[in-house]
Amino acid sequence: MADLDVFERQGFGKPLGYGTKTALLIIDFQICFLDEDGLGGFNLKQAIDATAELLPAVRAAGMPVAHVRFVAPGTPGGIGTFAEKVPVLNELTRDHPGAPFVPSVAPIAGEYVMEKEHASAFFGTSFSTWLRTSAIDTLLVTGCTTSGCVRASVVDASAYGMRPIVVEDCVGDRAKAPHDASLFDMHQKYADIKSLGEVLGDLKQGLAA
Repeated sequence: MADLDVFERQGFGKPLGYGTKTALLIIDFQICFLDEDGLGGFNLKQAIDATAELLPAVRAAGMPVAHVRFVAPGTPGGIGTFAEKVPVLNELTRDHPGAPFVPSVAPIAGEYVMEKEHASAFFGTSFSTWLRTSAIDTLLVTGCTTSGCVRASVVDASAYGMRPIVVEDCVGDRAKAPHDASLFDMHQKYADIKSLGEVLGDLKQGLAA
């Protein structure tokens, strides 16, 4: 589109590439996102299936894996104005049936697991400390939603000096328009966007160390 040419003219969208050590981040692939009557929609099931394809290859390569899920504290005002915008989030406490990780992409022993109460995987967690102490500078980002917690985490990853690489097939949203717009925006400003096939190829070639 002609009106988008301004991004190229102004020098946006330059590639980041891989750094020296990469980890996989899986954001909020919880059971509640499998159902449109819960928090699901559009391509979320496909994104989970694609991540389930990526995960064994990442593990076989010995890459660190981090899992994060949203868990409401169950106390009034616990997640602040976030709950005013999305009241259903107050119900997603640790014992809610929709709170567990989807089994096909659930953590295994030795992988980093955290809980959050807001959009970004960095806010109110020890994630940045784990990345720093593990000498990780590149993140393969998967999860949901593209326009919400994925985008917030990518913006914060950029602010912490990470190289975010969003695996396009492995992120999902409840509607197409915010998904597409957020992928475009992240590509222009904060992250590289790669397909699942590209990332699997990078793993085979040892590029995603």
